Amino acid sequence: MESLIITTCAADTSMYPALPPRLERSDRLADEVEAAFEAGATIAHIHAPPADQAAWTSHTAAIRERCGILVQYGISIQSVEQRRQVVKNRPDMISVALGAHNLSFVGRDLMMLHPREELAELMRICRDAGVKPEFEVCAAGDLWLLDDLLHKGLVQPPLLLTLFFGRPGGSWSPATMDEFLHRTKLLPTGSVYSASVTGPTHLSLEALSVLAGGHVRVGTEDEPWLRPGVAGTNADHVSRIASVARAVGREVATVADARRLLGMAAR
Repeated sequence: MESLIITTCAADTSMYPALPPRLERSDRLADEVEAAFEAGATIAHIHAPPADQAAWTSHTAAIRERCGILVQYGISIQSVEQRRQVVKNRPDMISVALGAHNLSFVGRDLMMLHPREELAELMRICRDAGVKPEFEVCAAGDLWLLDDLLHKGLVQPPLLLTLFFGRPGGSWSPATMDEFLHRTKLLPTGSVYSASVTGPTHLSLEALSVLAGGHVRVGTEDEPWLRPGVAGTNADHVSRIASVARAVGREVATVADARRLLGMAAR
């Protein structure tokens, strides 16, 4: 089995308002990411205000001064033009929320805020900037949009997917073993997937992904609680899932391992 890629979602949570924001400043974010990297993370999923180019630049520079982790930009709600600006920082990856483009009919698309043509343009932006798209998959229907990109020749394997379970809202899917097994059976050939789980079953499904040959995204954005009433840092969450992997005989990936598995050339 390939070594385990651990992504740390080093962003403040929007789902638990009782937890105050901690990671808005670049120096604090870099501290958090560096500790998670030392605990075994190879990808850092980070946020900044969508239109604040200076914040994206500052966050990226601060992290790269500290460690060699792969930087993945979140905030998939950004416009195409905002994305065109932030990729100038040369992140290693950028998130693409497939479900934001999910109302499609034969001959007519109804999602006017994020039409499918925008997905195609995002793929061209990623290609031209040498940035790998990370596709966010909240339900099985999102995979239709990924197949559409594949048929149009706009993406090539290996595909990087994050499968979300238990996120509240209209993109919710059950954080259960049955849902995990169902969705992973439907993935396109050449997919490399990570499980991201919100809610009390998160450790169980993260461990299932480790055992199934998938990968894991953990941290303060997705599920800040290590156990009820005890919030953890990103390093805490990374360290725990790394220990699970090692306990079942699976190595934790290095950045070089992750680049090889994801088909990313060294920079």
